[in-house]
Formats: sequence, C-alpha cells, structure tokens
Amino acid sequence: MAHNTVSKGDILIVDDTLANLRVLKELLTGEGYHVRPVPNGALALNAVHSKLPDLILLDINMPGMDGYEVCRRLKDDAQTRDVPVIFVSAQNEVFDKVKAFELGGVDYIPKPFQIEEVLVRVENHLSIRRLQEALEQANGELERANEVLEQRVAERTEALKNQMELFRKFVPETFTRTLDQGQMDVREGLAREEVYTIFSCDIRDFTTFSESVTCEACYAFLNSYFTVMEPGIRKFGGFVYQYVGDEIMALFKLEEDQYADNAVRAAVEIQNRILVDYNLKREEKGSAPIRIGVGLNTGPVAIGVAGTSERMDACAFGSAVNLAARCEGLTKELDASIILTEHTYRHLNRPDAFDIRDLGMTSIRGLAEAVHLYAVLDVEGP
Repeated sequence: MAHNTVSKGDILIVDDTLANLRVLKELLTGEGYHVRPVPNGALALNAVHSKLPDLILLDINMPGMDGYEVCRRLKDDAQTRDVPVIFVSAQNEVFDKVKAFELGGVDYIPKPFQIEEVLVRVENHLSIRRLQEALEQANGELERANEVLEQRVAERTEALKNQMELFRKFVPETFTRTLDQGQMDVREGLAREEVYTIFSCDIRDFTTFSESVTCEACYAFLNSYFTVMEPGIRKFGGFVYQYVGDEIMALFKLEEDQYADNAVRAAVEIQNRILVDYNLKREEKGSAPIRIGVGLNTGPVAIGVAGTSERMDACAFGSAVNLAARCEGLTKELDASIILTEHTYRHLNRPDAFDIRDLGMTSIRGLAEAVHLYAVLDVEGP
C-alpha cells in the first residue's frame, strides 16, 4: 500500500504481543497513519504524556499493568481523558466489554481481528475525534466572541445609562412618566393636556445683577440658586420642567386633590426657609441677599416634546402658563412675594390654612380682561 506524505492521524498501539504490534503498525502505516507501538502499560502512559495521540489501540491482558488500569489512569487525568481508546482483546465475554466501556473506552475489537474492521473502526473514531476537536474550537471561538459581545453590551449599556442620566437631568422623571402614561410618540411632537398648578419663580432685579458680574460668575450663581430651590418644589410633589434664565417653571399635580395647596406650600417654604438660609450664606460671603417673586395659576397645560428631528425639548405651554408668569411679574409692582390667581384660589382645599389677601380685579398686560388676584401674606421675608 502507498504511504501518504501527510499523516492521517497519530495512533498509539499498546500490546505485549510483538506480532500484534508489527501487524497493526504495518497495516496502519500503510494507510497513512503515524504509528507508535509500545509493549506495556507503563510505557504507554509515558508515550501519551510525551505527546497526545489522536487514538489509542489498547490490549487488556498485559503483565504489570493491564489495559483496564491504563485506561482508568488516562481517564482520571484531565490532560488525557479526551483521547479515544479502542480496546483490542482476545477476551470476548460480555463482562469484559461492559467493563471496557464503563472505564471510558469508545469501542471494542475482539481478537483475532479482521483488517477491514480495524481500519473502519479506526477511521470512524478518528473522524469523530476530529469533529469533536472542531466543535471544541468553534465553542472556544464562540465563547471568545460572546465575551467580546458581552463587553460591548456592557459598554453600550453603560453609555446608554449615562445618556439616560443626562437626559433625566434635562427632562424630569415625572415629566417623562407623564408622557409615557399618555403613550405619546415624541417624534410626532404630540402633547398631552391636563390641569396643573403652574409655579413661576423669578429673581428681582436679576438683569441689574447679571450686568455687574462676569458670565462665569453669573452661571455659577444660577447653578447654586437652582440647586437650593428645586428640592423645595420637589418636596411638595412638584417638578421643575424648565429653567429660563433665572426663572424657574414648575408643575404640580402628583396628588389630585392637593396640587394647588402643595404649590402654595412650596412657595411659602421657599420664601420663608430656603431663601432665608440661602441669603444668610450669601451674606457670610459678603454677597448681597436676593429677593424673589412667585406667581401661581391653575389651568389646562399641554406638556410634551416640541422641536425638530435635530433638536427637541420638553416643554409645557398654554395660556395658563403665560398667566402664571405674568403673576410672578406683578409681585414687584404689587409689593407681594406670592401672587395667585382666582383659578388657583378656587382649587385650594384649605384656603383658610394660609393668610391670603384679596387683591381684586387686576389688569394684566397682554390680556383683554382683568384677572382676580390674591396675595399670600404668610411670608416672613424683609
């Protein structure tokens, strides 16, 4: 038979009968296999550890260490347990075959063997071995690909988390939750209309102040101011939906029966406690105290996302929003810290809980009809 220039596989033959070794070696070598014959179990174990074979043909009856013990040791070792073992033995009892398979053998060839049978069984098990190796390699590559994918997913998840955190800072969670409840498609620029109490807060004489400091200093001041004011709104169930220069615009409607009362409570606490504490810290640093005005109005508000595909923003709009801002602008003119409209006054569950003064009908710039206004006198400011 012609020898192949490339080995079809490395086969270790273990048999104490030299004639068997010679026959099997000539047979398999002629078929293009690389063959290593050894006459006993101890040499077989040494040969396996020096170089892993692709297949082992193993006799059972051998002096010193029989084939069963050789197979047991091979299967107990993590480095050698995957090498397929075909038992070749004259012991042809069922018990012998069962024991061979229990110890990890993949096949059993009885002696005297047929050459064709040996070749077919060797080729079959080497093919299975090659498929197993290819599968293991593919699994390894898949695991590595999964690790890379998991890393990319983790990185992408972290990036999305950071983006969502940034988005949350620009669009309040309460705002987005309201949008979700309305099942609106922000891409269409849709809005949802509901009744809110609108909270508008502005700093007195801010234009004069901003012209007296650098842009950077003004920016730092506004951030410190917003940082202390926003919790006072959130504490009573409101949420800030927009900062316009020094103006804070917020909405109240987390508790259906209390939103107007909560808006007034927030305005009183901001004026009496939060602003007072903030001004004390400013005075300690040698800065002049500030004064603010708050306007409150209640009515239908459309909240949603407006803009273009390139630039969108969460917003709330409607005549009720404009009126709240107008009321805030009147606080300086009417010498009041908090002004609310009749619409908000009528929505109060407990108007007697506050010291409220009737300001009567008041003309407001931009409105054709006068509006009934009230001032909250609970403020302990200057």
